[in-house]
Amino acid sequence: MKIGYLLPSFTIVSGSSGGIKMQAMQWRNMMRSRGYEVVEISEWGDYDWKTFDILHFFYFGFSYLTIYQHLKKRYPHLKFVCSPIIDSFIPCFIYKAISLIKIPKLKVWSEPATLRRFQNLFDVFLVRSNYERKYLEKGLGISKEKIQKIPLNGRLSGVECAIQKENFCLHVSRNDDPGKNVFRLVEAALQYGFNLTLAGSISETFKERLQAKIGNSPNIQILGRVSDEALIDLYKRARVFALPSIREGVGLVALEAASYGCDIVITNIGGPQEYFLPNAIAVNPKNVDEIGKAVMRFLNGETFQPALKEAIADKYAESRVAEMLGNAYREVL
Repeated sequence: MKIGYLLPSFTIVSGSSGGIKMQAMQWRNMMRSRGYEVVEISEWGDYDWKTFDILHFFYFGFSYLTIYQHLKKRYPHLKFVCSPIIDSFIPCFIYKAISLIKIPKLKVWSEPATLRRFQNLFDVFLVRSNYERKYLEKGLGISKEKIQKIPLNGRLSGVECAIQKENFCLHVSRNDDPGKNVFRLVEAALQYGFNLTLAGSISETFKERLQAKIGNSPNIQILGRVSDEALIDLYKRARVFALPSIREGVGLVALEAASYGCDIVITNIGGPQEYFLPNAIAVNPKNVDEIGKAVMRFLNGETFQPALKEAIADKYAESRVAEMLGNAYREVL
């Protein structure tokens, strides 16, 4: 089976640290190790489309439209798989309303409207959570028979190591992404006085704003982007990992942190709750007090480990996810 993986152009900004690319890379490696031929499709490549069985689109976007339409017409044997990556924080009924907005004469459609319009080009949609499934079914009117749930696997699930935890909270993300809610997490650290370490790419402009907010407070450090080795060391040492995002699909970094024994404070918006509860604390990401109190509960001794780590190793094991994904591919052929 030969499968082409396609990423949206904006993933070049965050590189391999972005969630969409991380998902595609993990699934690419996972399926290649099981004998599937997975090809990374690039604008610079020259491809014999007759040799492909499946094209798997990670994300749905306007930039794919020419590919969707022309390849499907020229090579009708190709099966199209879509991981839509819907991390919407707006209510589903509003999302549905947006999907119905269109001005055909001006060729103007919202992105949800475009997905609604072109949904029949796809043979199956792979969602990461029931939250995402709801937006496809109720928001876009996509038949439930065309939707399969394939959870993300924790890249580091089942880690076995002796861990000496230190009393600090870790956060890893593209720090200047507004959806990651770093400012409120910093406010919580300032208000409650806990030690907070921020890791991940960050623009100089945002770093300056953040540093101005932190001032001379010694309990918050900004590391910027770190190596995989340094990241693993942080996972090993941190007692708490906080991801109080305003918009979040799953939280791959939180899955990794949990695998190293971190207790997790997660947003109550979107799909992450399905992966972590009841073995984590979900908070309103817009409430600084909720964030701060949740972090302090863990720093003061409350814990859901090792139950959380064991649940992730069981439910999101690579072998289980690989079997589900392989079955989804075979079913469309």
